[in-house]
Amino acid sequence: MTKLEKKLRASLRRLGIEADNAIVIAVSGGADSTSLLDALVRLRNRDGRPQEIFVAHLNHQLRGEESDEDEKFVRGLAAQLNLVCSVEKIGVAEEARAQKQNLEATARLLRYDFLRRVAQIHNIDLVFTAHTRDDQVETILMRLLRGSGPVGLRGIHEVRQLTEKVKLIRPMLNITRHEVIAHCEHYGLAFRTDTSNQLTDLTRNRIRHDLLPLLLTFNPLFNEALLRTAELMTEDEDYLQQLSKGLVAKGDNSFELDIKPLHEIHPAIRRRVLRLWLRDARGGLLRIDREHINALEDLIRRNHSGQSIDLPGWSVRLEFDRMILFRKYEVISKPIETINLNQEKKLDFGRFRFLLQRNVPRERLGQGESGRTNHFVAVLRECNELNGLLLRTRVPGDSYVPAGRRHTIKLKTLMIRHKIPLSQRNSYPVLVTRDNQIVWAPGLPVAKQFATDKHDEQTGRCALIIAEKLGLE
Repeated sequence: MTKLEKKLRASLRRLGIEADNAIVIAVSGGADSTSLLDALVRLRNRDGRPQEIFVAHLNHQLRGEESDEDEKFVRGLAAQLNLVCSVEKIGVAEEARAQKQNLEATARLLRYDFLRRVAQIHNIDLVFTAHTRDDQVETILMRLLRGSGPVGLRGIHEVRQLTEKVKLIRPMLNITRHEVIAHCEHYGLAFRTDTSNQLTDLTRNRIRHDLLPLLLTFNPLFNEALLRTAELMTEDEDYLQQLSKGLVAKGDNSFELDIKPLHEIHPAIRRRVLRLWLRDARGGLLRIDREHINALEDLIRRNHSGQSIDLPGWSVRLEFDRMILFRKYEVISKPIETINLNQEKKLDFGRFRFLLQRNVPRERLGQGESGRTNHFVAVLRECNELNGLLLRTRVPGDSYVPAGRRHTIKLKTLMIRHKIPLSQRNSYPVLVTRDNQIVWAPGLPVAKQFATDKHDEQTGRCALIIAEKLGLE
């Protein structure tokens, strides 16, 4: 048994891979994936773990005939081992140009999407790739050169979710490339060599062939030192992420973030909260860099409601104590036409459900509605002007005299004072009479001329309007 087999068997046990597990292996035909496939088959034959193995090969069509020869080799290897082999061809270069994305990043996304589909077709929840310890070292160095933070410097994750059910596992991250070659030589395994790995205009190749050999002259154990540093950083990062997750509100609307706790916390936690929020709401952090996080922090520091910043494909607006994320092509608020509010009949308007009750005895006021969240109640003077009330959205110039005040105040000013979010103001319901006098809006004061007075206390009757805020975002 080779050193690779011993390490791989230990990894399978540690990762909880059982005898009845079925796996999909990504096989390119190179030494790494060929040795992984061979070792897994040998372990299956010896230990019965894993029981079922499926081969998956994606032909990127990046090297012409060489790519086709890789495909032919993998098909032959799978047939020799009597394994099912799924193959697909994708023009990665054309796809990258069409999407205006980096070639390597596009290839990676397409490869994982292909592996996900293969796993789902065969109803398998485990996918293996053959990333080695050398790949880990090169990846950390690449990210270090790019100026990545602690999250990036953790390196390649041993386990990650491809989908809710499909898990991606890299069981060879503790196996060196030297051990891979030794395994192939021990069993006389043929494998394909990717000639593009020798191209010096690719950053990873320059790191592999130029930078790493130079660093090893300073410290022969440089790889071990770098991985040890990454391991320590991973432990610290896990703890900081755990603290940060508690500050990302778990409400019905993941596109909103309460920023009140973010003003006083340490910047290291604040930045992680912002990244977690964006990742969860956007579905990832693609094209989000430190500059964008800095802009969000600046938005929090300025704390001016209504201000916004642009992100790739998205925008973030500050609305009082909340940040709201929305796609740039979305309409933030859509005005709604005027509709009639009928007595004793519930009516939905925008984000609210209204109910008008007339000639309500004063002793009934507050019964059933007091203390309920997301409910706004207006008590009005019972009068003929309330016949034929209308609900509409605001219009330029809207103003009225609120109860308890002497002078007219603009509706816009009242909305700002009572923290009605900017994104909702154009669709916010305003209750008016038939001759367009403002009566009330949820969360705002009743108009002075419709507020109850001593006369209403003597008659003992008034009008009641209940506005229930719906859970619509």
